[in-house]
Amino acid sequence: MGRILFSFMFSVSFFYLLSGYVLGMVYLREGRLVDSKRFFAARFARIYPLYLMMLVLDSPEVLVPEIHRFGLATGLFKATKILAGNALMLQAWVPERLLRMNSASWSLCGEAFFYMCFPVLGVALWKLRGARLWMTAAALYVGGQALVWMMRPHLSRQQLLYMPVLHLSTFALGVLLARWHRLQQEREGGEAIRLWQVNTVLGLSIAGVVLSVLLLPYFKVAMPYNNGLLAPVLAGFIWAISARTTRLSRWLGANWLVASGNASYAIYLIHGPLLLLFLRWRLVSEEWYPA
Repeated sequence: MGRILFSFMFSVSFFYLLSGYVLGMVYLREGRLVDSKRFFAARFARIYPLYLMMLVLDSPEVLVPEIHRFGLATGLFKATKILAGNALMLQAWVPERLLRMNSASWSLCGEAFFYMCFPVLGVALWKLRGARLWMTAAALYVGGQALVWMMRPHLSRQQLLYMPVLHLSTFALGVLLARWHRLQQEREGGEAIRLWQVNTVLGLSIAGVVLSVLLLPYFKVAMPYNNGLLAPVLAGFIWAISARTTRLSRWLGANWLVASGNASYAIYLIHGPLLLLFLRWRLVSEEWYPA
């Protein structure tokens, strides 16, 4: 069971890949430049109000220990620096110093970094087609993985897992997947894609995930899949679900699942502070959550 749970720690990579895909389809599919003002306003409204509210609610988890350790004046100063770094979404860049509250928020730092890159990077990637698209995708995947594995001996475990720049290639691959899918739609039409093709890709993707679980013990490093190593497998899932209408895509489009998806960001962000409250009120055991 532990092997399976740790294998599925690649979920944030899937989120980053899907984020690039969705942003590409929403903002780039017409081939126009991104309206940066509207884009950033929409992204801010989407993530920051709830993020800031959770930051305020979680602030005692930093204030109390710092004041207890350093005294009132010094503790307030140190806690304020940590809070400011989190408010500016910098904690994933310096995780040892700043990732001291609501640890799940680290992924939003990466997402904010990708948003800053998207109006330029996304537009540049959307211009690609044919062999250039595939060569760029291969270069992004191989280059991104080479960077991660070369940096492993030089970075701490937290830096390796959390630093946004080490996840940028996964996000960019999501944009390229959207571009390729859009070109397919323009050239052939969605229904031209055969059901057997969709099922084959979906089956290969499921097999790839199962294989990744079996191979996990052979990696001699912690969490090898967290930095986009499985991006091609995950891309297969996204394509198979969105390429044409199937039973699976209709089921995933059910109202209750769409509502769950819309609420997933909020659930993801609040689960850490809520867990701390449950631990404080002894509603769950420390043994159940050893971290």
